[in-house]
Amino acid sequence: MKTTIFPADKSQKKTNSVTLLQILNLALAILYLTIELFLVSVPQSHGHGVGMGHGVGNTLTFSLPLFLILFLLMILCHLISVFQNRLQVRFILGTGLGQVITATLLSGLLLFSRQSFNLLQIEYPYTNLVLIFFTVSLILGVYMVIGKVREEYGNERERDRNISSFPLPKNRYRNIRPIGEGGVGTIWYAERIGDGTPVVVKVPRKEDEMTGLSFMQEISIWKYLQHPHIATLLSANILPVPYLEIEYLPGSVADLKTPISVEQAVLIIQGLVSALLYAHGRGVTHCDIKPTNILLTYEGIPKLTDWGLARSGRDRWSVSGFSPTYAAPEQRQMNSECTATTDIWQVGMVCVELITGRTEIPAGDEEVFQTQKGQVLLSIIQKCLASDPARRYQSVQELSDDLGIV
Repeated sequence: MKTTIFPADKSQKKTNSVTLLQILNLALAILYLTIELFLVSVPQSHGHGVGMGHGVGNTLTFSLPLFLILFLLMILCHLISVFQNRLQVRFILGTGLGQVITATLLSGLLLFSRQSFNLLQIEYPYTNLVLIFFTVSLILGVYMVIGKVREEYGNERERDRNISSFPLPKNRYRNIRPIGEGGVGTIWYAERIGDGTPVVVKVPRKEDEMTGLSFMQEISIWKYLQHPHIATLLSANILPVPYLEIEYLPGSVADLKTPISVEQAVLIIQGLVSALLYAHGRGVTHCDIKPTNILLTYEGIPKLTDWGLARSGRDRWSVSGFSPTYAAPEQRQMNSECTATTDIWQVGMVCVELITGRTEIPAGDEEVFQTQKGQVLLSIIQKCLASDPARRYQSVQELSDDLGIV
């Protein structure tokens, strides 16, 4: 089975879930803001704290403005910590270190300056609890710094390990990372050093005759296919290392949460059919149409990719295979076959999955088929999924004409 996956870049995704750490940081920020507001009233109601504990137990000289500044810094650190998942590493480390230092200074003022302790106790009766809060802030700051350092160190080691297994010259690409695997190839994200263009690089997983034939077949077919709904093959080579360089697209149909609306599904299928009209017109059948092989641009435009199992009249090699979930009956036979009607079966199966969320021939009683438009689409799908290839659409043009009705 050949499977090629092009997921969106997970490292760029922002999480919207609220974590316990975010809640705790926000609560501490609100608490310190309350204490700050109490302290701001000190000059009006108590003067500057003169006369409280003069020279008794004072190893630090108390300064109310310093106290206010330190509490303000704690508020800022905790507020920034709430959004640490959205920040760059240096800001996270700086915030964590600042939180540790500020919490330590505030704890020192309360522990070693009787004047500051008495003043805070007058304005905020739970001063002993505040010391506990400072300890929590200190722990959170240390956790933030250590956690981020370990994460970055682990990521760096992983990146180094990944890059070390990348078989092409390192002076050609940067920001290299693996993003998927197929039956014969590993898929990498990379950026060309020359112009910074993001690309997908497909290289063989192993060195054997089957892999070499697959790459030669895919290159020989794909290099002649240029269409708005076919992913662009930017460059390719066989020696010294076989590889394909393909335009980078951020997602695939497999990333969609199904079922989707009939309108959206038909637009995707029409783009797919447009690509097949072009390919079939040049004597090429794809033979492996499935959601992971239908990429999506940022605007949601579908583009067909992965031509490793494709057949063409120009073929000098014969590499066969199929993906069981989407394979037509004739592909499962002892002598596997793949024709234009095989692609039509697979288009029908993809369409079913998009609008029902299931990969099985529809019974017809599904809710999506209970409208007039749904009935028309059901008849199209049923004709695509006829077990006898002779009873299916005999050309993609016929399928395209009927989709136009929907």
